[in-house]
Amino acid sequence: MPRRLGQHFLKDRSVIARILAEAGVGPQDRILEIGPGRGALTRDLVGIAGEVLAVELDRDLAERLKDLPRLRVIHEDFLKVDLERLLAPHDDWKVVANLPYYITTPILEKLLLEGSPRIRGMWVMVQKEVAERMCARGTRESGSLSHFIQYHAQVRKLFRVRPGSFQPPPEVDSAVVSLVPHRTPPVDAPPDLLFRLIRTAFCARRKTLRRSLAGVLGDPVAALEAAGIEPSRRPETLLLEEFAALARAAGAAR
Repeated sequence: MPRRLGQHFLKDRSVIARILAEAGVGPQDRILEIGPGRGALTRDLVGIAGEVLAVELDRDLAERLKDLPRLRVIHEDFLKVDLERLLAPHDDWKVVANLPYYITTPILEKLLLEGSPRIRGMWVMVQKEVAERMCARGTRESGSLSHFIQYHAQVRKLFRVRPGSFQPPPEVDSAVVSLVPHRTPPVDAPPDLLFRLIRTAFCARRKTLRRSLAGVLGDPVAALEAAGIEPSRRPETLLLEEFAALARAAGAAR
């Protein structure tokens, strides 16, 4: 069967068992799976969980899964579904999925922005490089994605997965990460201004903050110093807490 929509299908039984163990899947759980593909993970989920809801864009793949017990298959583009309606009325869902790598970031954004009030936790497979960016704090791997994820959830890289665990094998290593959505943000800052500062800073990540934020902050040096940040630093060196302090300082100066 040819690869569909850029997906790499998980086939390694030991990896599947470890994902289920990390997620603590049991008969009391409601599971949302995104991009089930050929169903290797799905078949184990329906054997353990109380309910599994799978969203699959590929019609042929969706049809192959419909006879599995305790499984509801939605043949739609996950990025277009009404996630609140799909998950309602329950607020105890777990997401367990091997995410399609080419749309990992928009899927995570949708889950955290639209689904987090109804999601208890997520255990998802992503590219290893993406996992490292999600978890990065003040390192070269830090970027807008790092701060977005950490603002919305507690994130942890669980384990690495080699290309041979997939069919066809990808050209890169993968990793399983866990995300537990925050019920309240971990930092106190106006979110619109906070993420505007983050996005602007990382659009010119080789520049110092003094230069990259000149178009957003009327007096970037004053705002940075008020937040206790050296204006010559570069964005990847900042923690989320420091961007939040900068957002508060910039908001107070307006």
